[in-house]
Amino acid sequence: MNITINSINLKLKDGELVGANVYFTGNEGTINISGYIPLTADEYDGKTYAELESLVKTKVIEKLQASAE
Repeated sequence: MNITINSINLKLKDGELVGANVYFTGNEGTINISGYIPLTADEYDGKTYAELESLVKTKVIEKLQASAE
């Protein structure tokens, strides 16, 4: 699945990063998905764009598998 990050909204408290919402779209053939993944400051901080895409993909897979169980 191809994941594209559309925007990132940082969550700050007293000027400190506490997290981020990473908005994305994804597609693979006839499947389309979009939404956002909330990340903690530790999950977000220092990641490259490619690392964030991979993290979003992993978290989407985890959410899909959890709902199927």
